[in-house]
Amino acid sequence: MKSTVARTQVFIAMLIAWIVFGAIIISITDQEPLHLYLNNFNHPYFDVFFKYGTHLGDGIFAAIIVALGFIYRVRFGVIGFIGLISASVVTQILKRQVFDDHLRPSKVFEQMADVHFIDGVNLHTNFSFPSGHSTAAFSTFFFLALIARKPMLQVALFTAGLLVAFSRVYINQHFFEDIYVGSIIGASFTFLASVYLIDKPWGEKGFVELFDSKK
Repeated sequence: MKSTVARTQVFIAMLIAWIVFGAIIISITDQEPLHLYLNNFNHPYFDVFFKYGTHLGDGIFAAIIVALGFIYRVRFGVIGFIGLISASVVTQILKRQVFDDHLRPSKVFEQMADVHFIDGVNLHTNFSFPSGHSTAAFSTFFFLALIARKPMLQVALFTAGLLVAFSRVYINQHFFEDIYVGSIIGASFTFLASVYLIDKPWGEKGFVELFDSKK
């Protein structure tokens, strides 16, 4: 655990602050009024930014980052893969089996004319909790923080993860609670994968080095 914490201490500190902040917000607000309140803060520039930025939480982007991890070091690629897959499986089980009755904002507010929706966004109606994009984003950006290590890069990576998660609220795909829990799941499972594997004595080379060494 010490190696993982040492590598990602800035990211972890920001994550803890986010967990505390989010818990406070959830405890003093109700889901629907909070969403409507946040929905008031919109702007055409933000519409474009979050409409496209939300794709950084797609499974395709996460898979590309994990694949690059294998090129960097095989062991890191395995950490990223296990963290992402396990977090995603847990999120999907919760989403589709445990909380399958949780509706998305687009369904909850479909009769309200003053809700701000973004043109061109294909909105879903079911399986709102927790957010899969937030899970993938925080798993991916925590994984990158393991590699980056530098404090300012970790600040940037955490901020990116938080913006991707918030984009799901902004574009009316999820409620705050959805992204909050999804972000915790994503970071936690990659953290656990790292704790178990980071100091293992294998996989120091990347795929490119492995193939070169066989020549």
